[in-house]
Amino acid sequence: ILEDIPDDDVAYLMEHKTEFPGFDVDFGGWKREYPYGETLSDVLGTVSTNTEGLPAESKDYYLAKGYQLNAPVGKSGLEYQYNDLLSGTNEINKITYDSNGLAVKEMIQSGRKGNDIVISIDIDLQQVMDDTVRSTLEKNAGTRNRENFSSLFMCMENPNDGSLLALSGYQMDLETRKMTYFASGNYVSLVNPGSAIKGATVYMGLSEHVVSPGEVILDEVMNLNGEEFGSFENHGPVNDIQALEVSSNVYMFHIAIRLGGGTYVPGKMPAFSDLQGTFNKMRNYYSLFGLGNKTNLDIPGEVQGYMGVASSPGILLNYSIGQLDMYTPVQLLSYVSTIATSGSLYQPHFLEYAEEVGGDEVLDAFGKKLISTLPEQNEEYLNRVREGFRACVTSGNCGDPLKDMEIPMAAKTGTAEVNEWTTANLVGFGPYDDPKVSFACMSPTSSVNSQSVAPNICTTEVVGPVLKTYFELYPE
Repeated sequence: ILEDIPDDDVAYLMEHKTEFPGFDVDFGGWKREYPYGETLSDVLGTVSTNTEGLPAESKDYYLAKGYQLNAPVGKSGLEYQYNDLLSGTNEINKITYDSNGLAVKEMIQSGRKGNDIVISIDIDLQQVMDDTVRSTLEKNAGTRNRENFSSLFMCMENPNDGSLLALSGYQMDLETRKMTYFASGNYVSLVNPGSAIKGATVYMGLSEHVVSPGEVILDEVMNLNGEEFGSFENHGPVNDIQALEVSSNVYMFHIAIRLGGGTYVPGKMPAFSDLQGTFNKMRNYYSLFGLGNKTNLDIPGEVQGYMGVASSPGILLNYSIGQLDMYTPVQLLSYVSTIATSGSLYQPHFLEYAEEVGGDEVLDAFGKKLISTLPEQNEEYLNRVREGFRACVTSGNCGDPLKDMEIPMAAKTGTAEVNEWTTANLVGFGPYDDPKVSFACMSPTSSVNSQSVAPNICTTEVVGPVLKTYFELYPE
């Protein structure tokens, strides 16, 4: 009937129990405490109180599982996902009445406390990531050339088993400057990936044998039926590894044209034998890396992605550089983790294991779950992609913080045009020869889309401090 009542009221009721037949005080109640404040608040989720009972939107679900109407249950996030592990078993009693009309309780089934669950998040790394993401957004949102910059996300995992190490996100109301914590945005929000997905495009081109390992293509402006397509600048002759190092659009355009059975002739539009089929083939390749698919992250609310519907030759070329479909940050994390592991895609997850309260016996371990592997015969091609990601770091094209790290890293930047704005991303992994961590950072519409484009804020301000903390916590 009441929770958290004053000690004096409890004492009075206990001293006068005979005057209040049918009423009792339960000292076994519990209440969630959050020692780290807002950290992961939207990921952990919420629990209903005894007075709230079962939430209306999930009442039928819980009733079917045997919960009472007044049971405190998980309403969202990990609380909802793992409610059955956390909630325990209710005590069941048979109630009879004596000759005075007072209730007599006979226990039919004893109650059992719920379990503890242990998740993979490293709280020290998480707090540094939160501080870095929040302070970066506070300092830069709405400033010159970043007038539409209002959200920022980052996530990290162990690519060898999919265990999430940290994920953070913030949004800002640009009018009021109010900040909102939004770590769940890593799996419920969609971003334009831009050039970050060029690794999958190069792998596709090599696997389909439309380009050869080491093949050189001239990076200069292409003219397709009077419309110009090019890189940010002309890079001259580049091979597949160099194309990733300097982020050549033109190399990817040639892959897309050849994949569709066309040939580039300056001034003419290539003839594609099956344009829609080429879109489908490209989408299938991207999905091999987890792009466009739900990752099956162990939390409710994950979104699948956005699949573009346009199908003109020009859009096909833009698709090859990440300018059509949209993905979640966690999907981009799975993508770069697949590259890090040389082709193994693991299901990302929060849960490590469950155990009895006060005990040390593991009751329910998540373990690593392999979703898929890239064909072994194409390992050489994936290694070319890995070399391109490493070259992006050593050349400085992925930013000085990564280049200056003692630990050898591999990464790929990504910028996507969103009307008059630019979304800037960075994905990567390290150490290069023995990956232990992968990361994805997304800054939607964080710059103007013009010659005044602001630096990629993921490369300049976000990723460096977080990775520094990671390697301090987990030295080789």
